[in-house]
Amino acid sequence: MKILAINGSPRGKSSNSDRILLPFLDGAREVGADAEVIYLSEKTINHCLGCFTCWTKSPGVCVHQDDMPELLEKIRLADLIVYATPLYVFTVSGLMKDFMDRHLPLAQPYILKRGGQYIHPRRYEEKSKKIILIANCGYPGKHHFSGLVETFRCFTSGSDKELAAVILCAAGELLKIPEAQASVKWFIKACKTAGRELVNCGKLTPETEALLNNDLIDPEFYSQMANSYWRGVTSE
Repeated sequence: MKILAINGSPRGKSSNSDRILLPFLDGAREVGADAEVIYLSEKTINHCLGCFTCWTKSPGVCVHQDDMPELLEKIRLADLIVYATPLYVFTVSGLMKDFMDRHLPLAQPYILKRGGQYIHPRRYEEKSKKIILIANCGYPGKHHFSGLVETFRCFTSGSDKELAAVILCAAGELLKIPEAQASVKWFIKACKTAGRELVNCGKLTPETEALLNNDLIDPEFYSQMANSYWRGVTSE
């Protein structure tokens, strides 16, 4: 299985997104997957202009001359794609949004009805891809991810994508605190198990899914810790 992982955090390799993503990929590689990580913070990806040139004058080819054509080819060749992003205003980061907007050349402009939905058909004949969403946030509650998860449900609503798993980590700032590593070790281990299961079974077992849904820390205690930190670093 060929896995393409997209890290959409501006912090790149020092991000909490990577602290979740890398154990997941370690687990996938243990059972034979070929995995590559792309850090969007290291790429040049321009905003989509909404010109539809990739649908009209140059079908499948964007007007921008940046790093995106190479990434689109990697998307086409992947069996499983992992989108790892911090939660920014209840959705993906700006880097990830530009990246997702620029998927447009992979679609055709026509509107087809499939089941109860209207979709743009894919430009190239490919097998269905499994999509994994990995996200973290500084809030203590997972309900803050609801808009992000709905975005990916819509994003994968066509016939060519399947949202195979969602791994969400509230209170994600704990992942980078050295003193907290012992207390979050179970979560990192579960992420690694998730990588193995997605490759071997195509989905998470109910046991792993339930484990990943547990809180890293008591939300109220985390809120108190966070407020104490911010009071210490602000000038108010």
